[in-house]
Amino acid sequence: MADHHVRHLGVIMDGNRRWAKKHMLQSVMNGHERGGDTFIDVCRWCENADIPYLTVYAFSTENWERTDREVSGLFSLMKKFFLEKMDICLELDIRVRVIGDLSRLDRDLYDVIRNAEAQTAHCKTLGLQIAISYGGRDEIVRSVRTLAEQVREGILSPEAITENLIGENLDTAGIPDVDLVIRTGGNRRLSNFLTWQTTYAELYFTDVLWPDFSEEDLRAALAYYRDIQINNGK
Repeated sequence: MADHHVRHLGVIMDGNRRWAKKHMLQSVMNGHERGGDTFIDVCRWCENADIPYLTVYAFSTENWERTDREVSGLFSLMKKFFLEKMDICLELDIRVRVIGDLSRLDRDLYDVIRNAEAQTAHCKTLGLQIAISYGGRDEIVRSVRTLAEQVREGILSPEAITENLIGENLDTAGIPDVDLVIRTGGNRRLSNFLTWQTTYAELYFTDVLWPDFSEEDLRAALAYYRDIQINNGK
């Protein structure tokens, strides 16, 4: 399965709430919990497919508009993941990195995230970026503000600002741009996911709800990407 040449896979994990309703579960949180299990599986499958970088969309800047109950529940699940799943990440040699505007998180979750990043900092097989409180436009704004501050302080001239310099100040600095984006759940848009990094990415949309996403579905997406590359003579 390693003939696809995907270095960086982006995944928009959509459909947890609809999955819960489809299965007539009491709470949408049951869908998010099942989606968390799928997420761990996908990390394993990416390693099996020799994909070195994976970025998943866990909580967008727009998700703050959901009910307080659901937001609180999502963050509880995230905290549980960072506290209880690091042994799995260490076993699989996964380096965890969280991207987004973490200033909006409560201090307890922030500290748990930073501790998880430190625990896995030495891991090399899979670079996992988890986008939390993340929006592609917001990320670009934060990068530009950093550079604008350097201009104001006289450290940087406006003429020195280039695409590369903006990229070096994004959350994903040092990570290659995305080759392929998979979105589950039937919607066919990027929804503010890695706006800068997906400029030349191929997009693969599937109606499969995230909790039902399987290794065969991943294989199909990678085959789709491989066929495009072949047709383009790459």
